[in-house]
Amino acid sequence: MAFIGMRHVVAATLANHVDGSEPTYNAGMVIGRAMTANLTINRANNPLRADDVDAEDDNGITGMQVQVGVDDVTEEAQAYLGLLESVQGAGNDSTYYLETAASAKHVGLGYMRVRRKNGVTSYQGIWIYKSLFGLTSETAETKQETINWQTPTLDGKAEALQIRGSGEPVFRKKANFTTAAACIAWLDGLAGI
Repeated sequence: MAFIGMRHVVAATLANHVDGSEPTYNAGMVIGRAMTANLTINRANNPLRADDVDAEDDNGITGMQVQVGVDDVTEEAQAYLGLLESVQGAGNDSTYYLETAASAKHVGLGYMRVRRKNGVTSYQGIWIYKSLFGLTSETAETKQETINWQTPTLDGKAEALQIRGSGEPVFRKKANFTTAAACIAWLDGLAGI
C-alpha cells in the first residue's frame, strides 16, 4: 500500500470519558487545510533475561507524539484548542493573549489519508482519541525571489484511553472507505461537525 495524500484535519474538545466506553466530544471544527501528519510511537522494549535467553519481552506502546502541519491555524482555531484567549475590542479589532499559566484543551483529532493500492484509490480515516497540542515555534522571514511558505505545525502528545471492555488503553482508531465523502462524513461525525 502507498499513501499519496492527506486531507481534512478536524478536532473536537473532549467532553467526557468513562472507562470502558467511547468518549464524547463537544462540537468540533476543521482546524486547517491538511499538509502533514507525523505520529511517533514510543514503545517499551525491555526483555527479561533468564537462562541466557529472552524469557519475557514487552513491546507495548508507552506514548505517542503528534505533529500536524496545516496551511493556517486561525485565531478561532487556536482559541478552540485552548492556545490563546480572544478579547473583543472596538469595531472588528481583537486582542489575543497567549496564556502561560493555562493549559491547552484535550481534543480528539482526526484526518484523512489517501491510499493507492494496485491502481485503486481508497481513503483511511485516523482518529486520535485524546491529545494535547501547542504551537511550539513561530518563524517569519521577508519575501524573497522564491517564496518560502511559512506554515504552522501543531505539536502535541496523544494520551491513551481505556475504551474497550478488555481494559487495555488505546491511542487511536482507523477506518477504511471507498470514497472521500464517506471518510469525511465519518471524521465529521466523530468531531461533531
